[in-house]
Amino acid sequence: MAGYCGCSWKEPGNWQTQYLPQVSLKAHATILSSAARTTLTQTFVNPSSRVIKEISYNFPLYDGVSVVGFECKVGSRLLHSEVKTKSQANADYQNAVAQHQTAAVMDHTSMNDVFVIRLGNVPAHGKINMDITFVGELKQDSQTDGIRYTLPSKIAPRYGTTMSYSQPQLSSLGVPANLQGMSITVDVQMKKGLVIRELESPSHRVKVSLGRVSSTPETSTFEPSQASASVIPQQNNAVLLEQDFVVLIKADGVDTPCALLERHPTIPNQRALMATLVPKFNLRPASPELVFVIDRSGSMQPKIPTLKSALQVFLKSLPVGICFNICSFGSYYSFMWPTSQVYDASSLKQSLAFVDTIGANMGGTEMKQAVVATVENRLNFKDLDILILTDGEIFDQDLLFNFIREKAADNTARFFSLGIGEAASHSLIEGIARAGNGFCQSVTEYEELDRKIVRMLKGALTPHVSDYKLEVEYETEIEPEFEFVSDTENFTDSEAEVEAKGADGDPMEEATRNSSQLISLYDENFQDVDMNVEVDGKAAGKLPTVTPPRAIQAPYNIPPLYPFIRTNVFLLMDPHSERVPKSLKFTSTSNDGPLQLRIPICDIGTGETLHQLASRKAMIELEEGHGWLSHAKDENGNKFKRFHNETKQRIAERECQDLGIKFQVTGKYCSFVALEECSLPSSEQQAEQLNVKEHAVEQISPLKRPIRSSLRAPIAMMAMRATNAPTARTGGVRGGGRDGGRGGFQQVHPMGTSVYVPGGPPIRMSQYGPTPASSAIAGQFLSYEAPPFTPVGSAVSHPVHGSRSSPTSPMLRDMIHAKRSLLEQTPSLPKTPEMRMHELIQLQTFEGSWMWDQALFELLGHDSSAIKNKLVSLYSRANRTTEYGFSRDEQRVQATLLALAWLVKKQSRSRGVWELVHAKGSEWVRLELRRMQNHGSPGAFIASIQNEIFDMI
Repeated sequence: MAGYCGCSWKEPGNWQTQYLPQVSLKAHATILSSAARTTLTQTFVNPSSRVIKEISYNFPLYDGVSVVGFECKVGSRLLHSEVKTKSQANADYQNAVAQHQTAAVMDHTSMNDVFVIRLGNVPAHGKINMDITFVGELKQDSQTDGIRYTLPSKIAPRYGTTMSYSQPQLSSLGVPANLQGMSITVDVQMKKGLVIRELESPSHRVKVSLGRVSSTPETSTFEPSQASASVIPQQNNAVLLEQDFVVLIKADGVDTPCALLERHPTIPNQRALMATLVPKFNLRPASPELVFVIDRSGSMQPKIPTLKSALQVFLKSLPVGICFNICSFGSYYSFMWPTSQVYDASSLKQSLAFVDTIGANMGGTEMKQAVVATVENRLNFKDLDILILTDGEIFDQDLLFNFIREKAADNTARFFSLGIGEAASHSLIEGIARAGNGFCQSVTEYEELDRKIVRMLKGALTPHVSDYKLEVEYETEIEPEFEFVSDTENFTDSEAEVEAKGADGDPMEEATRNSSQLISLYDENFQDVDMNVEVDGKAAGKLPTVTPPRAIQAPYNIPPLYPFIRTNVFLLMDPHSERVPKSLKFTSTSNDGPLQLRIPICDIGTGETLHQLASRKAMIELEEGHGWLSHAKDENGNKFKRFHNETKQRIAERECQDLGIKFQVTGKYCSFVALEECSLPSSEQQAEQLNVKEHAVEQISPLKRPIRSSLRAPIAMMAMRATNAPTARTGGVRGGGRDGGRGGFQQVHPMGTSVYVPGGPPIRMSQYGPTPASSAIAGQFLSYEAPPFTPVGSAVSHPVHGSRSSPTSPMLRDMIHAKRSLLEQTPSLPKTPEMRMHELIQLQTFEGSWMWDQALFELLGHDSSAIKNKLVSLYSRANRTTEYGFSRDEQRVQATLLALAWLVKKQSRSRGVWELVHAKGSEWVRLELRRMQNHGSPGAFIASIQNEIFDMI
């Protein structure tokens, strides 16, 4: 977490942020199935000779990740922490600081993926050791069909706010120290019987060990279900986290459904279950309306080529007859068509032409208005699936979540999200998917989008099934038992029927309406359920008592399941039950028939990880205003949903605090507070002071720092990181100079010179010279020397995209001239297999076929005449004449079979990209051969030689 995150403070009267230098970092993660537990240890020093009254430590974690441990040692003072209510934790912190004690408190920010620790009374020359432990669920990586673990490296700027974590103004005390120790290790322990095949990092160079974890002795036996990866040190044995650290795990059987049972080490008889599903089922595809909502703000500029390529695959993969549209957004929004159009040859041609015109030229990132307009613009006679793609942040995302949750409630609309780049808010994309009954995925700037786009499309074509239920089956069925907390668990049969109909009234009221008993319009004994409200609008008096379910399921309503997309469901089981769970049973219904799955339960022993994941997931639902509380009743039978809004919020706060304190998990209403516990001996204190001197701040000359980057990062980003200069990030400030704003942008060069560009995005250093070519080896770094700086008016290699400068300005003329010269001098590179695959997909017609032409055979790498001679031989052996050549229909089928064969044989590793294209082509061949046979053409013969045609590739 070097660079942008860390301990900072501000001196009174000085607006510049001061940073404590970081001298070491150690991260250790343990992955169990699809859950991860990470401990991050960081050391900072106060190099000044004065006490710092308060420092602030900001650090990012992905949405849904739970901080479950926090230990801090400041100089000789050891701080002990525990989770308390947010108000109590902050009060304890303020009291300790007022008494000149060292103390710390950790809170969630308004964004669920950023945490803030405040540390009071940091002693002069003191060393700060922070241990932060967090747990989280791991996502399915659709591009590789593996499990994805990510350790964030920096905090993204928030669009619509003035917070700028990523652009610190460093003082002489804030220059990062030379990191004396830095290590990142990930240990993977899969379920017994699974075999880990591959462990890799697309972001960093790593050392991988299969068959063991980092703590395993060298003499131990090989365990196929274990593996370990550690980052290889670079640059004087230090690891610079310039980008998120990503690990991908591929294992046999990782997509097999499993259910893990964990027993809590200290709470008597408390157990937690985690059920993991990666569904594989074959239902008839649905035919919803599909709308792709794409971010075209200024920060998308470097991703536009990849976005175009992904959209082309998406459009080619659509089934014939489906209705679709594209909505672009930035500071405003626009649709490709006023309403969605039926997919046919004409609409495909128009949409591909539209994709060619896409650019990052729409200003800032105003997503909500585009999503609202898309829903309002929907076709009323079809289900709606919205696929949102963004690389940034938005302001007040809760308003968007509430809107999406409301529109997805009736299961006629679903929302999917894909975040691009390190700056994409995982709080945003996770929240969209959670509220919209879809799923989310993320991709860094150095990864491809196409496979994930296709996987999202497959999810959108899945029928809208919503009535999934979970039951726990036990070893002894003495009574009718399964331990699922359903909407009807504590209801009578009549009440369940009322709930199933979606009635808003009370069941007793329903019964009264159906009787002939007269109801007085004035009953002096009647009192409103929640009428006791104070003047300021807050509910007064004692809160109603709401009894939680015996077992808490999270998510409370199981979201829709999608083929090959990982879904986790947690259960905090009833601690008063002694029964031994045996298996889990999932059930649902569909238009094709009932769905059912049984999963045996595996006991993994004692631990807290699953308990803390389950409690945090339940807390998130309560914080968002839904979950099990939405169907709860108080002691008098009054429904929670009929309470005053303030009362609802206070009850949700209370229930979140109960869960957080019980399982020591932070959240919106719970915080860690760390107070002094003991002091070290004076001799050890002296040793601490000596150690601090050894880690004195070391200023590094910008010219001596190696400039390093991922293969796809622009050189400008590397140069600015190496000199701690601010970099342009995603999002933008309203009306400001980011994301295509009107104010202009000042770019700082490593030598201290700057370029001011009126309007438009910043000039990136990659525009002063060609960017490095891609490498086939993922995760490798390249080192570059910074190019000589080009002053204003000199030739550069690219024009400033979106600049509002006059086209006749000397700067733009020189830039355009330089680019033309560079293109003329740069030799064309050979096409990669991936490029050929995308071009082949572009040649496919809308209904799924390919035409017999020279462009096709150039991509296939075969001579059309040679292939034709082989086909003539096949016909001759069957005594079929080809004297007059092949008909147009025959050649079209032959070309399609050859194209399908090339995809299968030459692009097997990219199956996730072309599988829908292949399926559409195969179906076209089947129907065309049947049509040919019915019209007397040799359809049956061609069907009989399909294998021989396939073998020609």
